[in-house]
Amino acid sequence: MKNEDLATTRFESATKHIPSIGLLGVALGSVVASATLMALGKKQAALFVGQWAPTVVAFAIYNKIVKTFSAPYDEEQRAKHGDNASLIKSADELRRQESVRPLS
Repeated sequence: MKNEDLATTRFESATKHIPSIGLLGVALGSVVASATLMALGKKQAALFVGQWAPTVVAFAIYNKIVKTFSAPYDEEQRAKHGDNASLIKSADELRRQESVRPLS
């Protein structure tokens, strides 16, 4: 990634391949495991495992942001997306904007 140190770039490159549904499954699993432990009377273990869910969900959100809004790696990738590439707008929306721009 541009403007990031080497460690951040490597971490984001590795984690952006993790499917979001897998992370949400882990979070849900920790909630179920926590409820099971609580039902078995293991309160300390239930509280410990239950705290994994928000941590995993926060990681899933970070992962989604990295996948969605990551900057181009290099000039070649930026050129492939074009000068009008937007992090928010779809390609169809950009084409529509191009077609309605007044000629100057």
